[in-house]
Amino acid sequence: MNVLDWILVVIRWGHALAAVAWVGGGMFYVLVLRPALGRNPVSSEARRSVGSEFRGLVATAIGVLLITGTVLSLSRLTADTVTTPYVGVLVAKIALALYMFYVVRFLRQREYPEQPAPAPARWSRIKGRLTSTTAVLVIGVVVIGLSDVLNALFEGSLGG
Repeated sequence: MNVLDWILVVIRWGHALAAVAWVGGGMFYVLVLRPALGRNPVSSEARRSVGSEFRGLVATAIGVLLITGTVLSLSRLTADTVTTPYVGVLVAKIALALYMFYVVRFLRQREYPEQPAPAPARWSRIKGRLTSTTAVLVIGVVVIGLSDVLNALFEGSLGG
């Protein structure tokens, strides 16, 4: 392995770590913290503090993911072995990731990670479900799964 390969390993590691921190934090929130807070209410100041800390983690993760994802995508797309299915899955992964970033940064900026109250109008209910903490978490899990699909497609193109 040359120096560039080692740099890409470090970038890939940072990308994976940022994704795991965000999605893992979301899983902890949805599966552990939110139910616990529902059974044992805490002060609004404590809730704001938890939300603020998690927002900081997510903001850092988004920055790392954007930078490392750009480098990794360019690295793979310039390989001679890139295939059409690889590009298709990569586009899907990027679209879902950008949707997550948009929801967190622009739609849920004040309330994240709190669940929005359901609104009476049908469109508002659908929008609330598509932008909820749980929806962002599910999309994050799908994005991580697409990373594995991309790896398999890339490795398959090397051996075939």
